[in-house]
Amino acid sequence: MDYYEELVRQIEDLIAKGDREEAKRLILNELSLPYVPRDTENRLNELLRSLGNSSPQQNLLTMEQIEEYLYLDDYHQLLAIAQLEDKNLRSCIDLCGRYLQSDGNANAKAYLIYCLILQEVDSQLILKRDGKQLHFNPAKLIPPEESEGYGTCLSILRESFLKDPSKLKLAEELLYKEAMLALPVLLNGEEGKYLAGK
Repeated sequence: MDYYEELVRQIEDLIAKGDREEAKRLILNELSLPYVPRDTENRLNELLRSLGNSSPQQNLLTMEQIEEYLYLDDYHQLLAIAQLEDKNLRSCIDLCGRYLQSDGNANAKAYLIYCLILQEVDSQLILKRDGKQLHFNPAKLIPPEESEGYGTCLSILRESFLKDPSKLKLAEELLYKEAMLALPVLLNGEEGKYLAGK
């Protein structure tokens, strides 16, 4: 059993024993890391959602708490975004806009942008990243895995690693992470070719 399988099993055991806070802490700590395999990331997000939905009174944060958490450490920022994910983001677009212009966690910001894209929020927003401001409208964007560059890169990777499935899986996971962290910029075909050649 590898590290990620063991981690998921440990979290599932904690949930089964009723230690929801420790399970949530482990999930959010892992999600704050720069690299998590996509399968594991998806499973951790499922577990996090199950923790949030099984006992709403215990786990739901007020909007004031969410706003406070957005300006604390990485763990609290990811917890706040996990809470925002299930809300109608149009109703808290000002909060989202302020957070995106803060010096917040890059992974949390990327996931918030992803949620805004999925909800097709039609609003002009600004992301502060690396001292620059990126203007974007989530309603005019598509999820990163649907972009031309993502598809181009994925095709090249599949052709290159056809005989080595473990390397292909790792390359796909790194591509997904790269595409998520690039948001709100979507990869074009040339960037996809460049990434595949790295």
